Amino acid sequence: MLSFSKSLTMALPAILLIACGSTGLGLRAAQVNLAKTQASQELEIYANARTVVDMAVEELLRDFPKECRDLDFDDDQAELPQLLRKTGESVAALIRDIPNTTSKEQVRRERLRNNGSVDSASDQNYNYLVLPGKTGLWEETRTDSKGRPLLAESISGSFFLTSGFAGLAILFHPEYQEASRFRLLGRQHAESNPYVIAFAQKPEDGRPTGIFETPLMLMPAHIMHQGLAWVDPRTHQILRMRIDLLAPRKDVLLARQTTEIWFQEVRFQDSPHPFWLPREVLVTVEWNSQTYRNRHRYSEYLVFSVESRDKLEQPKIKK
Repeated sequence: MLSFSKSLTMALPAILLIACGSTGLGLRAAQVNLAKTQASQELEIYANARTVVDMAVEELLRDFPKECRDLDFDDDQAELPQLLRKTGESVAALIRDIPNTTSKEQVRRERLRNNGSVDSASDQNYNYLVLPGKTGLWEETRTDSKGRPLLAESISGSFFLTSGFAGLAILFHPEYQEASRFRLLGRQHAESNPYVIAFAQKPEDGRPTGIFETPLMLMPAHIMHQGLAWVDPRTHQILRMRIDLLAPRKDVLLARQTTEIWFQEVRFQDSPHPFWLPREVLVTVEWNSQTYRNRHRYSEYLVFSVESRDKLEQPKIKK
């Protein structure tokens, strides 16, 4: 969830977990209806989008120079089905097995000038909680140092506050892959020589993964996404993702929304399997001719228990 302290609220890919259609991941009926009844004009905006899946190599190098650096492009898609299957299994295991988790979160929020320099900034430290539900939905929230939930009105200053990154890989879940198109771009010269997979949601599928709204809007705008994912060839874990708008939403003044996320391996004492959770996230939003940038850093992941989901108290860390 992304909130703006003056007048704006926006949901980023943070809400991927509530946009999974009738796939058995716990989507409420009202949310299914909302996704399926997207306004026709919104679908038209996305229908003609030029996506990363369709781009020629020259276009990829031009538009994603950092991401495509040292990438050995390969048009052969023979490995893609098995790669998607194994990556999907890793994502499904994460969603199925993740325990109640807390971490330390450092957030730097910035408003940028037109030349890219920082106009103003704000730094905060939080406890960041991931609370998996019985239906497969996740709740991601923040508390202060005493375990008290943060309210929107308690966040001061003219900045966005972004969240909800632990579940971004949901696009690769086996029950959600049908909602996107995929393309194996090749492998990158890096430590693990990862596969690089391009993805783009299908407008005709009608399942948005984000919602954008302001108090002046009669209806929220449903956001669809495209991007790149880096997959470890040995473990088939997603190491990194970049997620962009499927198309700019000029109708709501949203020109850009880019979320870059780097995952890290996290091991808990009571679990034999590692979990891949966010290490660092960079979010850039261009809205109403203004650019905002948030950087999140996560550390000290721990499993915890809470007495009540309705009234969070200081997490009780499991020894």
